[in-house]
Amino acid sequence: MKTKKRVISLLQALTTVLVLSVASSAQAQWIMAARHVEGRIHQLTQDDQNGKPAYQFATVILDVPANNVYATVVKLASSNNMVTIVSRDDAGMRIKVAEGPKSASLNVVALSDNTSQLLIAASAGSSIADPGTSQVVASILKVCAEMKKTCSSGGQ
Repeated sequence: MKTKKRVISLLQALTTVLVLSVASSAQAQWIMAARHVEGRIHQLTQDDQNGKPAYQFATVILDVPANNVYATVVKLASSNNMVTIVSRDDAGMRIKVAEGPKSASLNVVALSDNTSQLLIAASAGSSIADPGTSQVVASILKVCAEMKKTCSSGGQ
C-alpha cells in the first residue's frame, strides 16, 4: 500500500513539474513574441455609414512596466491645457479624456512585470490633417517619446 501511495505521489509530482515547465515555456514564448512587436503601433479606423472616419483605435506593446506607462499617460494628459480628464481609474489603469467635441479612452494592460500594452480608442475628428498619422497614433508617439522609447506605425 505504501508503494502505491509513493507511485501516486511521484506521478502527481511529475505532473506538477510538467505543467509548470509547459506554462513557463508558454509564457517565455509570449514574452519573446511581445518583444518582437515592441514599439510597433497598430491602428484601425472605423468608418460611419457615410464612409467617413468615426472612430480610431491604436495599440502598442512597450517593454516598460504598466504602472510606468499609465503614469506617463496621466502626466501628459494632466499637463495638456487643451485636454480635459473626464474620468480616471487608477486601479484599472484607464483614463478618459476630451478635447473639445472629441473624446478618447486610454487603457494600459500589464502583459508581464516589464511589458505592457497601451490601447487608445478615440472619436475621429471631422478632418484629419495627415491621414497617415492619426490622432491616436500621434498620442502613442508622444507617450513613447516621453518614455524615450522608439515607436513606429506598424500597420492598420
